[in-house]
Amino acid sequence: MGGVRNPGRGAETTGRATIATPGAALRRHPLRLLVTSWPWRSLAYLAMTPAVSMMWALTCWPLLALAGLPLGHVERWRLRWVDLRPVPNPHTSDASTGFAAWTRQRARDRATWTELLHGVVLVPLSLLIFALLSVVLLAPAATIATSIALFVILVLGIDPTAVTTVSDLPGSTVTENPLAQLSFAALGAVIMILGLHLVTLAAEGQRHLTRLLISEPDNDHTERLHDLTRSRARITTAFDDERRRIERDLHDGVQQRLTSVVMTLGALRYQHDRGADIIPLIDQARADAQHAIDELRDVVHGIYPAALREHDLADALDELAARAEAAGLRASVHIDLPDDLPDEVAVGIYFAASELFTNVAKHAQATAVLLLAQHKPDGTTYVTVEDDGRGGARPDGTGLLGIIDRIETLGGQVAIASPIGGPTRITLEVPCAS
Repeated sequence: MGGVRNPGRGAETTGRATIATPGAALRRHPLRLLVTSWPWRSLAYLAMTPAVSMMWALTCWPLLALAGLPLGHVERWRLRWVDLRPVPNPHTSDASTGFAAWTRQRARDRATWTELLHGVVLVPLSLLIFALLSVVLLAPAATIATSIALFVILVLGIDPTAVTTVSDLPGSTVTENPLAQLSFAALGAVIMILGLHLVTLAAEGQRHLTRLLISEPDNDHTERLHDLTRSRARITTAFDDERRRIERDLHDGVQQRLTSVVMTLGALRYQHDRGADIIPLIDQARADAQHAIDELRDVVHGIYPAALREHDLADALDELAARAEAAGLRASVHIDLPDDLPDEVAVGIYFAASELFTNVAKHAQATAVLLLAQHKPDGTTYVTVEDDGRGGARPDGTGLLGIIDRIETLGGQVAIASPIGGPTRITLEVPCAS
């Protein structure tokens, strides 16, 4: 379901974030990246690239246009080292019989040509990767090894110039100062740490290119696009339904009341001219006018909540909790929101929170409800409604679908946790600038 976050199978999760790629790990844990598996996965992935590229160039060229097929199978298998999400095969299903029919079908398959393009790109890319690994890993590793060896030689009192097998090693710097050798080793270690970060970044780039050429588009993005399309269709339908509701309410309610007022005023004028008692007619006109005002207020409330016209979002949410207490629920409220949120964000959050409170009151069989609302420094607003009810809330239910659609139109998402037996915890996350 669009907007509902569920960690993928096999992916590493830290807190609320799912880490499935080297790029995500680099963004999430830049300072402690080396204690995760991602730099080592990335190193193995990149180190195998030149070998795979050379083997493909030497053995698969006789296949001509179909040379990318075996490479695609190998690369989809290798991609799992640096991408924990599914890597589907992009080729169309094979309904042909016979080698000639199979060849024609593969030649018409777009994925066949993108896999061939991937092989062509992989050859120069493997040369760049080999140069990268040599500069950022092999050179500092040689510096560390020779510096430590020279440090040991100097500590033992041996003349380093006499040990040609050590002093002639790549990266060696002959000096008779043991501390200088330790400094060179430390410098090599720093360069290697930075190099592992660069290796992780390079693996993310190759991963993205490889998935683009030898697999189907990212499942998450594709599903997200489908969800947004369905969400837009539901929003359009809801907009049309709401417009018809407003027209019906105005026609059947306010318009009829105002028509009654006009008729009463006409009768009032007639009775006044005849000298009859007009007090009952005045009372009737006043009552009809008041009913028209009340019904018009109800219609307008469905368009823009009165609570937000009179207060900011924090007070409006506090009023929702107060109403829940009046309905018999124990309500706990923790709100930390600025008073200058964009109007569309405030309205969207208010209506979504109001629907959540309605669901708690009607369906959750809860005795207590908790409301948390806070605005983070990065500009994201979080609103959480948690109840101690029976749980089992369905993301595809009409009420939650409406909430998800409303929050997604603001660029946000909805996290739903509602196991059978409770509790139910639903969090609205909306990016905005205060």
